[in-house]
Amino acid sequence: MSLVQGKIKRKEWRKLCKKRRRKVVRQKAAKERDRLEEELQKEKDADPEYQKLLVEMLHQEEVAAGREALERALRNAQWLEEEHKAQQRFEQLRQQIETKEREEREKRERIRREFEERERRTEEARAERHRQQEEMVRLVRERHTKLQQFSATGIDDYLTELQMVHSTRADAVDCKFFTKTGTCRHGLRCSGNHPTPGLSKIILISNFFNHPALERTVHQEYGHDGRLEFDEEDLSNSFTDFFRDIVDEFERFGKIHQILVCRNFGLHLRGNVYIEYENMRHAAAAYLRMNGRFYAKKQLHVEFRSPIVWPAAVCGLFELKRCQKGPGCNFLHIFKNPDQRYQYDHFQQSRSMRKEASIVPATPLVLKYE
Repeated sequence: MSLVQGKIKRKEWRKLCKKRRRKVVRQKAAKERDRLEEELQKEKDADPEYQKLLVEMLHQEEVAAGREALERALRNAQWLEEEHKAQQRFEQLRQQIETKEREEREKRERIRREFEERERRTEEARAERHRQQEEMVRLVRERHTKLQQFSATGIDDYLTELQMVHSTRADAVDCKFFTKTGTCRHGLRCSGNHPTPGLSKIILISNFFNHPALERTVHQEYGHDGRLEFDEEDLSNSFTDFFRDIVDEFERFGKIHQILVCRNFGLHLRGNVYIEYENMRHAAAAYLRMNGRFYAKKQLHVEFRSPIVWPAAVCGLFELKRCQKGPGCNFLHIFKNPDQRYQYDHFQQSRSMRKEASIVPATPLVLKYE
């Protein structure tokens, strides 16, 4: 507020006066309103209808409050029930999770135990195989030593042990083809038993003689017509050279009874050489000297064979030139040895076998060849 010579300006003074008058008017109006309200309230208090209305309103308020409290209690009960159900669901879920975790732990533990058990068995099997291999090496060395002793001195202290027969399937029936021919096209996969002696007069050298005319496979040099490049004369000349080469070598070990060389196409018979000695000692010497040696860039695998009934092993129809199975026959198709040296005579041995069988029918034929 500005002052001029210590006095209020007129304009300001008028504004202040108007403000005071409005305040006085408002105060009077408020007092009048309060007085009217007091009078009205007194009239209402004196009016029984109004009192009745108040009681009714109070009753309605109490009813509304009770209803609200009931609804609140109902909602609270519903919430508690839902909370209880939620707690139950949570507990079930927790139990399911715990059960699943427990099952997972048990599964992992079971897998761990199974793995450890499998590892233990594998280790035991490995140790057992190692022990068996060492035992086999020891037995092979002992057998080799005894075989060398028998071959060098002829002392038969270990003859029974050396002649012991080894079986591929001891619980199976003997394979008839292996029993007849000393070999089988199925090899170790055969369901029958292949009895192999540790010592005998007969040695077998598998696939010893080799010639393209006996091969079924496609030759790299001759293509699909490899066998057409060689006639019977080529095969016979190659066999003659081969036979004279091996006879000089095998005669060094002792007296030979007969030699049979197969000309079959089947891999289990192709080029097989059967050498039957007069004495087991000579056969043992040949086995010790020739097994593992190399001939024509191929390592020789020499095995002993049980006594073979040759008339039953050799194909008689081939000897008559009437075998319809050809070189794929499972019986022995044998070469004619040069100069008839150690030649097998099929018909003579067949007649001798029939004659002996007619004289002594109870004698097993295989004993003749032991």
